[in-house]
Amino acid sequence: MQKVFIIDRNPSLAEALAAQLSVPGSLMCEGAPSDNHLARITEAAPDLVILDPSDLDQDLDLFCATLLGGGGKPRLLSYSFTVSRAAIQGALAAGFHGCMSKYSTLMQLEAAIAAILGGGVYFDPRFAELLWPAQNKLPEDLLSLREKEVLVRTAKGLASKQIAMDLDISAKTVETYKARAVQKLGLSDRSKVFDYALEQGWIN
Repeated sequence: MQKVFIIDRNPSLAEALAAQLSVPGSLMCEGAPSDNHLARITEAAPDLVILDPSDLDQDLDLFCATLLGGGGKPRLLSYSFTVSRAAIQGALAAGFHGCMSKYSTLMQLEAAIAAILGGGVYFDPRFAELLWPAQNKLPEDLLSLREKEVLVRTAKGLASKQIAMDLDISAKTVETYKARAVQKLGLSDRSKVFDYALEQGWIN
């Protein structure tokens, strides 16, 4: 089972996120206050640490060097209200694997966790726009084939379990593809997914 440690100045927020993000049998999330970071992380030995760099009471580079210099070497995700190019550069230089705004949806946070635990990186739209300005691509060109397949089936009203069976992937993977697709296209709910698929001629 993979373990995610969520640290925040507001321990109630950290605990609430941990409860919503945990998946029995596969992902255990734990929330904690932002004091005594290193000791808490060392004791928990997580695979991923989610924290707000601005909550740290020490230099970010020093904190990460100390943390990543140990045996556990967890992956790191920045989760902050501060969205700027400087924040991205500082996080990446310190060894983070992604940046999320605290304005992000729970679905986006789930997608970020899945991507980073899977060995990748993740930046929510606010940070991604700073890293990769729009290149005049049509929105649908941003989707991978599998993301489009999942989105089309979602628009048709199929449940994640059915989509998983159709595509021979797990239901959790379906949710990850779905989250990535709606994030890229800026769609907020299933009705918007349906409307978009209809406009694109994917369904009739």
